[in-house]
Amino acid sequence: MVEKNSTPFDLDSIPPMPRVAAEIMTQLNSPQSSAERLADIIASDPAVAARVLRIANSSFYSMSRQVTNLSMAIVVLGERTLKNLVLAASLRGLNREFGPKEKMLWEDSMVCALAARYLAQALAVGNPEDVFVAGLFRHIGLIVMNNQPERNTDFIIQALRQGSDHSDYEQTEFGATHSDIGATVLEHWNLSEQLCYVARHHATPQPDRAVDATLISITAVVNIAGYLPGYFGLFGTPWQVDFSSLPGAELLQLDAEGLSPLIEEFRIIFQKNRHQFLA
Repeated sequence: MVEKNSTPFDLDSIPPMPRVAAEIMTQLNSPQSSAERLADIIASDPAVAARVLRIANSSFYSMSRQVTNLSMAIVVLGERTLKNLVLAASLRGLNREFGPKEKMLWEDSMVCALAARYLAQALAVGNPEDVFVAGLFRHIGLIVMNNQPERNTDFIIQALRQGSDHSDYEQTEFGATHSDIGATVLEHWNLSEQLCYVARHHATPQPDRAVDATLISITAVVNIAGYLPGYFGLFGTPWQVDFSSLPGAELLQLDAEGLSPLIEEFRIIFQKNRHQFLA
């Protein structure tokens, strides 16, 4: 059983799901859905459309031919992958403004999502596309916190640059941690209980007999992937990380010998495709 939200965070401060993402999800649940309609929705936001095509053409998705338009992307990628890329490309739109801190938050979410998908595929954990979205939204709570102009959110930069834990400050300043707020946002958007669970527990996944074992494993993968933006030095000095001691690695019974090759393989993929991923 996945627990429901109990955070006192003000629901009025939760942003709506980005328009294009919401319309795509509605359309995919409609029996009248078509590739042409999906393409029209994505094309209505040129920035989102451009990001979707860039990522689709990265070697990460191993396309045998270049994806030149949105209709082709839908056919080649499939609806589930396309939906996830639209969610990722739309995430930037949640910010009230888009300065250096907001750019860091978006890049952190993208790299975690891509790394989580890669690790899930390599380790045969869950559906890689589901794990991608779980990684994408793990820090959605930080994005919502950052949209509170009356509060001091400089701690977010420290957290992304140094990996420091500010949960006590979050609880005092916001009445909840970013993990609980993230779960609240996803519940408000009517996304799955599984995504809410990962958002709430990504920092400290633990065994739980009351929770599906695959969901625990997905949370563990997201926990590991969440360290890669810092480990790669995306925001400054690279973090020193003992991956084998992470809660996610312990849950998956992965030692340094098992994890290191996977992390280095993803590093190569990321460096090769960095512009497509983060432009």
